[in-house]
Amino acid sequence: MPNKLFLMLLLVALSFPLWADNVELSQLAAEDQAVRTGSNDPQSDDARREHVLKIIATGGAVTAQDKFNAALVLQHTGLTFCDGQLKSLSAENYLLAHFLFKEAMDGGIKDATYLAAASIDRYLSFSKGYQRYGTNRVIDQATGREMLVPIDRSVTDEDRALYGIPPLHELLKQHPEQREVPAVEKQQAGG
Repeated sequence: MPNKLFLMLLLVALSFPLWADNVELSQLAAEDQAVRTGSNDPQSDDARREHVLKIIATGGAVTAQDKFNAALVLQHTGLTFCDGQLKSLSAENYLLAHFLFKEAMDGGIKDATYLAAASIDRYLSFSKGYQRYGTNRVIDQATGREMLVPIDRSVTDEDRALYGIPPLHELLKQHPEQREVPAVEKQQAGG
C-alpha cells in the first residue's frame, strides 16, 4: 500500500510543471503591450529591454511563456533616421527575439508562430535590406506610402503558410514592394 501511495504522489508531482512562469517577464510584457495601446509608460522601452536582457543573462527565462514574453519586449527595439533611412538601434535584439519566439512556438505558444517570422523579417530588414516572409513594411518618406521591404523570392508560399502569412501575391496586392533588389537575389543573379 505505501508503494501505491508513493507512486500516486509521484505521478501527481510530475504532472505539474517544474518551473513557474517568470512574474517579472510577464509584467514587462504586459507593460510593453499596454504602451502600444496608448497607456502611460511606467518605464521606457529601453529600460524594459535592459531588464529583459538581464533576466535572460541570469537564466530567468525558462518556460515557453517566459521566452515569448521576453521576445515581445525585445522586438520593440528603437529605430532612428540616419542619412534618410530608418535604422535599428540594435538589430540583434530582433534576432534574439526570433530565436525566443521559435522556442516559445516549439513550447506550444501559438501566438509566437507569426511573431517568429515577423522578428526574423525585422532583423533582416534592418541588417541586410530584405526580408524572408513579407511581414515588414516601412513608410516611404518621399510619398508617405506604406511599402513592403524587399522580399526574398526563394521563400515559398508554403513556407509562409507555416507562420500564418498569406501568399506573396496577396501581400503584394495589399502593399507595393520597395524597388531595391535583395542581396540574396543579387547573389543568385551573379551580381
